[in-house]
Amino acid sequence: MEIARLGVLFLPGDMLENVMPPERKEYPLLVAGAKGRFAVTDEIDFVEDNFNALKRVLLLTERIDPQREPYAALWIKRPENPSHGEVMVAGRALPGEGTYIQPLWPEILRAFAGRPTRWDRDGGETVYYPVRNSDEEIVGVLEVTEHLEPLFV
Repeated sequence: MEIARLGVLFLPGDMLENVMPPERKEYPLLVAGAKGRFAVTDEIDFVEDNFNALKRVLLLTERIDPQREPYAALWIKRPENPSHGEVMVAGRALPGEGTYIQPLWPEILRAFAGRPTRWDRDGGETVYYPVRNSDEEIVGVLEVTEHLEPLFV
């Protein structure tokens, strides 16, 4: 929890909120109705400066306590279906849940509601911490996981 609490202090929530260009934010809403519940996820485009700044903070967050070997990721809610989410930016590894669009589970939903949450899992611990923009609105969730095998390294 300490690593997540420190990491979120340096995460620019406004950059997470604007990591996708405006046309990308609207695109899933337009395509979702035509192709099913979601747009395909391979059309992702990023505002490069925002993405790079977020990635840098995640990589530095993972170095706060190298003995724990944590990895960090930023989750957002999907604009066309807020009950689902996806990883928008990851540090050195992707979370074990994967990169696909998926229903949000109780622990991460608590963080999206403003309450940091710890989840003891098989082989490790995951912490979810809300990320706020300059208006104090929750725009995402920081996940910090230690001692679990990441999906990709």
